[in-house]
Formats: sequence, C-alpha cells, structure tokens
Amino acid sequence: MEDSCPLNNVAQQAEAQRFRKQSKKIGRKLSRRLSLITKVPNIFNVKFAGSESPSTPHKIVHGVSAAAADGTILQAHEITVIAPDKTQRLMTGSSDQTIKQLLAGLVFEFSLELPGYYLGGSLAEIDENSTIDFLVGDIVIVQEDQFHSDQKHENDGRYCLTEKFIYDEMAYITCLKSAKELYGEPLRRMDILSIEEYDLIFDKLLKVADKCSQVVKEIQSDMENWDPVFAQIGSLFSTNFWDHYNDYQDVHRHAKELLREKSALDEDFVAFCVQRKGAAKNSLRHIIDLPVSAPS
Repeated sequence: MEDSCPLNNVAQQAEAQRFRKQSKKIGRKLSRRLSLITKVPNIFNVKFAGSESPSTPHKIVHGVSAAAADGTILQAHEITVIAPDKTQRLMTGSSDQTIKQLLAGLVFEFSLELPGYYLGGSLAEIDENSTIDFLVGDIVIVQEDQFHSDQKHENDGRYCLTEKFIYDEMAYITCLKSAKELYGEPLRRMDILSIEEYDLIFDKLLKVADKCSQVVKEIQSDMENWDPVFAQIGSLFSTNFWDHYNDYQDVHRHAKELLREKSALDEDFVAFCVQRKGAAKNSLRHIIDLPVSAPS
C-alpha cells in the first residue's frame, strides 16, 4: 500500500499537467475567437450568411435598414471615402451595393478615366464589385489609375518606357507591401499565425518589396537629370537586386505549403482570409505568387 502512494501522486500530477495544457489550449482558441469577433466582426457574417433559410430575413443589429424585393433586410452602411482631391466624404449605401455603384457619382464628379479603389492604411486594391458591407470600418481611397506621361521627353522611347515601368513597378510594390497590414499583422495579432509562420510568409516578400522600392527611387533620381544620349538604367539591377528574388524563390514553396495546411486545418485562418478577400482584389495566395510569376 505504501508503494502505491507515490505512483498515485505521479499519476495525479501527470493528469493535472495534461489538464492545464488542455485548458491553456482552449483558452488560446477562445481568445482567438473573441479577437476575430471584436476586431473583424464581418468574418462571422460572411461565414454563416448562407446558413439561414432563404425565406428568413437577415437580423439587423444596428443601423438603418430597408426591405429588398425578396424580403431580405438590407442594412444601411456609412463608408468613409478619401476623394481624388484628398477631401474626406461620408457615403451611405445599402449592404447589397458594390463599391463601384456607391462611388459612381464621385467618379463622375472627378471625371476619372480609370478609377482605382484602395483600402486606407494598407493601400490594398479593392475589388470594385465587392459589396460595401465588407468595408464597414475601413477607409476607401479613390484615385485616377490611368497612366499619364509627364511628356518631358515624349520623343525619347527609352524615357517613355522607363516612365511606364516606374508606374507599373510602384503598383507592384504597393501590392506586395499591402500583404503585411491586410493579412500578416492581423493574423499575427490574433495568434492565428505563429512568429515563425509569419516570418516564413512575409519576411522575404517584404524584403523584395523594399529592394524594388530602392531601385525605383534611384531610377526616379536618374530621370530628373535625364540625358537622352548617356542615360542608362540597366546597371541599377545589380546582382544584389536579383539575390533578393532568389532568396524569395527558396522560401516561396514552403510558404505555399503552409498556406495549404492552414487552409485545410485552421477554420479561423480560412474565415479571416475570406473576409479580407471579400473587400480586397488580391488574395494572400495571389500576392505571395507575384514575385515568382511571369509578367502578364
């Protein structure tokens, strides 16, 4: 009997330790769920919107609402918009309106040839056909996206090509950098991605963006003092520049594998990405593929 007491104590201690670990794991999961609900409330609207019966009106928690022809209750949302002249506007529309429909009047007002819609902060491009309920709480920036030459050297083909290259490269850099604020930082704050997972997906990607930004600044500097006879930009694309792409290619496959794993096993990761992709034009998977994709 005396010999069995230590064994019982050991078993009890082991069981208590397992219980503590399980409690911590459950606590972390609950904490993540609360973060998702409080920080990104639309996630669960998106995730469960299709679970209601078609004949059942959507419940309204707050805001002004109106009934659609099919009986669905449409909620009114206010969206903060930065116009092309940098003034701030407050636009109101129904939850089924697309961002393109909501801002059609603004596009007409400023005679935009190719309107671009972007999320304030991350500057991620918005899908113009996304409904405005995905954008509640966000700031929308509207700008002209049509390329226009400065016409300083309009008869110099190399100058014109370089000018267009800078325009396209800046859009590419903005897209790469948007991944951090649009996806990376929220996923990390909510403990959906570990530090190691975050670094694997975003570290080398952002280094490519930073290196491209550096090259663009150097080209812009050269263009300010453009000499049609002696101007050269090829030397700016050094071995060091291409090394950043090689380094990214080395980790890209592992980053893709991680995304596939998270998509298959982590429902919080899936719900968050669905919500963000609801507003943004580019998914996380698309952005991380850009540096290894052939130009279109």
